[in-house]
Amino acid sequence: MKKFSVVFALVLSVSLLTGCNKSNDSSSSDGEKTLTVWYWGEQEAPGYKAYMEEMVKRYEEKNKDVKVEAVLQESDNLYSAFRTAEAAGEGPDIQYMWGGTQAMEDVWKGNVAPLSDYISEEELSVIPKASLAETNWNGKQWGIPAYGFTYGIAYDKTAMEKAGVDPENPFTTWDEFMDCCKKLKDAGITPLGMGLKDGYLPAWIGIFLGQQNLDSVNDMIDLMSGEEDFTDQKYSEWLDKIVELKDAGYINDDILSLDLYQGQQLIESGKAAMTLHTQAYAVSLEKSMGADKIGFAKAPVYGTGKLAASVATPSQVYVIPKSAVHKEEAADFLLFLQEEDNIKCLYEMANVMMPNLNFKEEWVTSEIDKNVLQWQKEDTNFCYQLYFAPMFESDGLIPTVQKMFSEDLPAAKAAKELGDALDKCIEQNPEVHEAFLDWSVEE
Repeated sequence: MKKFSVVFALVLSVSLLTGCNKSNDSSSSDGEKTLTVWYWGEQEAPGYKAYMEEMVKRYEEKNKDVKVEAVLQESDNLYSAFRTAEAAGEGPDIQYMWGGTQAMEDVWKGNVAPLSDYISEEELSVIPKASLAETNWNGKQWGIPAYGFTYGIAYDKTAMEKAGVDPENPFTTWDEFMDCCKKLKDAGITPLGMGLKDGYLPAWIGIFLGQQNLDSVNDMIDLMSGEEDFTDQKYSEWLDKIVELKDAGYINDDILSLDLYQGQQLIESGKAAMTLHTQAYAVSLEKSMGADKIGFAKAPVYGTGKLAASVATPSQVYVIPKSAVHKEEAADFLLFLQEEDNIKCLYEMANVMMPNLNFKEEWVTSEIDKNVLQWQKEDTNFCYQLYFAPMFESDGLIPTVQKMFSEDLPAAKAAKELGDALDKCIEQNPEVHEAFLDWSVEE
């Protein structure tokens, strides 16, 4: 009875959390099928919720026998709700996941069905191979892009001008970035707005700085497999950069009491001059505040590796859960999202570009997006977070970086703690880790 009660409570909590009650036979008496979609994205791409509602409307008009229930998930329960539902055999038909290993971990845990069992190679051919490679494993395709985006630093041009910094070219190198921060602080402006409370920020910092001494994805795989050591300067120098910024007072004092998005919103409220952001959100600010107010820059370069000036342009993805009732219909809906008219709608409503050969550059009107497209042509695409070993972020990176602020943990000790945490993750998840080592990603 105890086991039954626990399972029942878990299923009930997911039902209440997502706002939809999915049965194993989600079809009405008149033959109408209900397709359930659990998605995310509004948080980093404002307008994505409205876009998804538009896609549901268009799809239902085209497919009269299908009803689509699309439910926006919160960041904190995106994975926990899915895994609880999947454990009970009650997962949605389509699940949104963050890219790279953040999606592949559930593949390796057996929670996801192969997408390529339902979508042909020809149908997938409109998606660039590099985007597909992020969720390709063991000869199967497991995910399909929900959208692509680029990481960068959003900044307030007015604040830059006030501090005597060129608002169109504020910095390129790390030294220039630190000089920019000093000028902002001297002008009475908080240089960087960040929030560390919910734990998402450490990976973001890693995305901007962690790769800069690496030459290839293999360097990252060697680190995450335990063959290399975090205490090597090649892998740990970015932790020194965190300490530099913290000790110089260039980050908001209340970083520990703010969540990631609250920290980012400091630029909107005029309480900070810069923040780490996605191109999609920066474009939404450009539209609401004006192109003369908001700029977007690449991460400042300090490293000497071939990936020092790389740009992180990953894809968020959709997968079909193993327990999905309507897998073929789910695949059809996912292909529907890849149609040209819907790709254009995605860009117009949510400021994100679908990694798809049918995306047209002439659609782009934002100055930020024009610059980002140029970055993508000139620089290597590498996203540090895509290659985290399973559980490393939650059990290693998050608590360690939080301690760097809450306990003034030195960079050298932080590197040692990260290495120890990675060893523990490998030891506790040997089967998943072996699958990770077999995973190959196109560079």
